[in-house]
Amino acid sequence: MSHLWINGQNCNATDGALYDIHSPANGRVIGQAAAASVADIEKAIASAEAAFVIWSNKTAYERETIMRGATAQVRTQAEEIGRLMALEQGKPWSQATGEVHGACDMIDYYASEAPRIEGTLPPTEKSSFRSWVTHHPVGVCAGITPWNYPVALLSWKLGPALAAGCAMVVKPTPVTPLSPLAFCQALTEGGVPVGLINVLTGPDAALGEALVGHPGIAKVAMTGSTRVGKQIFTSCAPSLKRISLDLGGHCPAIVCADADLDLAAKVLSYKGFRNCGQSCSSVNRVFAHESIHDALVERLSNEAQNMTMGDGITDPKVDLGPLTTAATRALVENHVADAIEHGAKLIFGGSCPSDEAYQSGHYYLPTVLTQADARMKLWKEETFGPVLPVTSFDDTEIAVAQANDSTYGLVSYVFTRDLETGLHLSEQLESGTVCLNHGAVNSAYAPYEGWKESGFGLELSRRAIFEYLKTKHVKVAL
Repeated sequence: MSHLWINGQNCNATDGALYDIHSPANGRVIGQAAAASVADIEKAIASAEAAFVIWSNKTAYERETIMRGATAQVRTQAEEIGRLMALEQGKPWSQATGEVHGACDMIDYYASEAPRIEGTLPPTEKSSFRSWVTHHPVGVCAGITPWNYPVALLSWKLGPALAAGCAMVVKPTPVTPLSPLAFCQALTEGGVPVGLINVLTGPDAALGEALVGHPGIAKVAMTGSTRVGKQIFTSCAPSLKRISLDLGGHCPAIVCADADLDLAAKVLSYKGFRNCGQSCSSVNRVFAHESIHDALVERLSNEAQNMTMGDGITDPKVDLGPLTTAATRALVENHVADAIEHGAKLIFGGSCPSDEAYQSGHYYLPTVLTQADARMKLWKEETFGPVLPVTSFDDTEIAVAQANDSTYGLVSYVFTRDLETGLHLSEQLESGTVCLNHGAVNSAYAPYEGWKESGFGLELSRRAIFEYLKTKHVKVAL
């Protein structure tokens, strides 16, 4: 049984309520989590406020040392935390363990940035004035995290918040509460001050709404759907809370006539199928030049056929586990059926695996479709599953226009051997990130910002720290 994590202690929900956590691999109950109520929010925020006073008064170098010590402790538990993630989320155990180590790397990056939060001494308009500008932590923050990368995307928020001197109340998704809870507990065991990180679990939507709207919360950082992001935006407006929203995506890839097709196929299959396509940066639309379309599709089909699928706990080396929820699989099935009904050609996949071993889980084969177009749901809506729809083009400018024809603007991918072409397309594509001949989207040192309805504010890079800081100008007359 999993408890809430408040003031450095495991504790029951105020009313003792629990809910079941199910394995997406076989549907079995793998544990229970505490179902927090609004009353538990008060305890968590009070704990965070007390810890904030202590943490915000530590020097940046002290925070760096403590953060690095905490991640060292987490790394000793990476296999255990990864197993919890594999059980509740479905990704293979090896990939989940890698996610935990990557989250530690992210927090270590921000630990090193803490001493680099520098003020300025701007020039003044008169010699009789002196000015200096300083930065200060905003206070207690709320971290709302998703189920697709439950620890990695938590570290994107915890890292800059802790480096800035803030405290945080974490509200993980009810689908995958166990691994982020264990991660936060390990950080506290590693030396993060008691009460600085608190975790509230529970399936009640009112819990998140009450947390976001609480006057003790100075900033909200959330990763999730655009629909929920808009709700949070509205909830924060009356009190003008600081917010950063990492939202949905519908990412295009343009494969030019001169592209390295073997490379393109490997990257596209990785970005389309990894984590069963459950990523906001997954490739959702592939534009292939007509001269290489068939050759690329053949390679994509081969990549899909060669992927292994199964329970990542019993076989941690499989490429793909199940989709995390039954609702996600139902959406994937609906999108594929709709595409075929509107004229898409199924090349590979398009169904659940038929073997008996897969019947009790949320499995879906990696799928390649051609002749996809704007009439189909998957061409406009986020599928969040292992589906690569492909269409051909003969004019690059038209491909760019079609790629930009979306309410989302998170990540775009370009494949070409010609640097001039690549840079031109990168400048024309309407997204916060463009990957040219690779799929390594996220880097700790570079900002990650969604354009259009893909986000508000940014994460990653040292700039993300300033999302958790407020600025003061002191002007003195001599």
